[in-house]
Formats: sequence, C-alpha cells, structure tokens
Amino acid sequence: MGWIVNLWTISLLTFSNSFAWTNETQSNPSLAFSVTPSSSASTKSLDYFDEEKFISIKLGEKINLSCTNRTWSTMLYDTWGLTNTDKTCRIAHSNSEPPVNNCNDGRILINTTEGRSQLHIPPFNYTYEGIYKCQTAFQHGSHTTVFNVSAIVQPEISGRIEYSTNDNHDVAVCEASNGRPNASISWTSDENVADKIIYNQNRTFTVESRLIIPYNTSMGNITCIVSHPYWNESQTYTIPYIRGTAQHLRHSPVIPACLFCVLLIIFVTSFVCIKKHLADLRNCCKSTMPVATTPTKTQQDVEEVEPYASYVERVNSIYNSSAELCNV
Repeated sequence: MGWIVNLWTISLLTFSNSFAWTNETQSNPSLAFSVTPSSSASTKSLDYFDEEKFISIKLGEKINLSCTNRTWSTMLYDTWGLTNTDKTCRIAHSNSEPPVNNCNDGRILINTTEGRSQLHIPPFNYTYEGIYKCQTAFQHGSHTTVFNVSAIVQPEISGRIEYSTNDNHDVAVCEASNGRPNASISWTSDENVADKIIYNQNRTFTVESRLIIPYNTSMGNITCIVSHPYWNESQTYTIPYIRGTAQHLRHSPVIPACLFCVLLIIFVTSFVCIKKHLADLRNCCKSTMPVATTPTKTQQDVEEVEPYASYVERVNSIYNSSAELCNV
C-alpha cells in the first residue's frame, strides 16, 4: 500500500506544477515566447554566430566581399582585418570615427546603392591571398565572418602513352599542369592507377595520373576525366591507343639510324660548303694581292748620284795628267 500512496503523491505534484506554469505563462506572455520562439526571434539569433567562408578568386578578377546584408541605417561600424603572406593591415568605416585604411594596395571599402558595406578587391593576384576577418556591429548585436581567400588557376590538360620497362606494360598518362588548387583526375577504369602531385615554383600544382593498360586492350581511345573548381563541369581528355606503339617507338632501331643519317648528311654538307668557301677565299686573296715589280730609278735618285759622278770624273782627269808628266 505504501507504493500506491507514493504514486498518488507524485501524480498530484506533477498536475499542480503543470497548472501553475499554465497560469504563469498566461499572465506573462514573455515566458511563453521563450519556450516557443517565433520565426523573427530565430532569425535574429543567427547574427550572433561567427561564420567562415572559403573563397576562390581567378587571377586578374575583381571581387566585392560582404560581411553582412545589413545597411548603414542599422550598422555602427564595419572593420576588416587582413592577414596576407607579406603583411597585415586593417580597413574600417564607422558612423562616429574617421575611416581607416593602412593597406594602401587598392583594397578599399565601398558602399552599394542600397547602403551596404563591401570590401572591394582590385584585379586579384597572389599577394591578396590570406585570411580576411570582418566584424560588423549594429543595433542589438554584432556579426563576425572569416573569409579564407585563395587564388584559382585553370590547369592545362595533356596526355600520352608510355611504355613502362618496370611493369612491361603500356601506360596511359594524363596530366593537369599549372593549376591551383590541384586538379582531380579519374579514369573510366580506376584499377591500376597511380597519382602524383607536384608543387611548382609559380605556386601552382601539377597532377599526373598513370593508368596501366591491360594486355587484352589492343586499340581504341582511353579517356581521363579532370575536375577542377575553375570549371563548372569536369573536362574529358581522349588519348588514342594502339598496342605496341609506345614500345616500338621506344626500342625500334629505325629512329637511331634515321638520326645518324641526318647528322651525317649535315656533317658532309657543312664540310663541302666550308671547303668551297675556303677555296674561293684563297682565290680572292691571290687576285687582290699586289705583284712585286723591279724598282725604277726616280729623278731624285739620279740627282743624288750626279755629284759623286762629277767628283770621280775630276779625280780621273788629275790622275791621267800626272801620269803623262811622269812619262815625259
């Protein structure tokens, strides 16, 4: 009988509490509002939560970022803290204080025709990548949004067939080069696939996907599918394939022989041309070289010799006269 009495007591207490709560909510409507929030109350509560967004911007593209959809009629201030790879700066507008902008790189706050505040980013480049933290204060609350801003670059797709000596298989290679972020490559058959991601010096990525072609594949087209945020839809790339072509091109002796013949022809032609030009050069030099001739006496030489001849003639005359005297 004791447990029956206890059960009856608990039932009376529950009923009395329920009756008291009903009377209290009827006399105080705010309590009823807190138990069952209206749609307007739930909408306002979202303003108090922080929000994080990931934004990818094409290089050279202009963009405007909005921290909130509120207008300046209800806003008190709008401030942006920008953290980039090379610097940190701040841009802010307020109803009561002068504007602040120590970025000095073209990024500014603008107002739309509806009176909303937006951060304007000029033609985008890698220096604008980083964390953008926006805080907006308005009547009865504030809102903070964090933007993870990065550049997006379209990759270049290419493909080829190679022969792998390690596996003794033909391999289809699909490559998405110089993209940012890195692309995703898939095949119509996902078996025997190996992917490699390379980070380039220009801040882009190159993705190489290799598909081992089964032995029972003789010929046809092999298709790879490339996905990237730059495109709205995935891109397909078709690689023509004929079995044995890659191995033949790799090991065929025809290619070295042809290369040797080409080099030999170039060498012989160059030798003949050089020899001919050297012969022409020698003939040209011989024709232009002056011929040595016997020097002739000039009038000046004759005039220089005449005094000496006169002196010799006088000496001979005196000698002859002395000889004649001695004979007498």
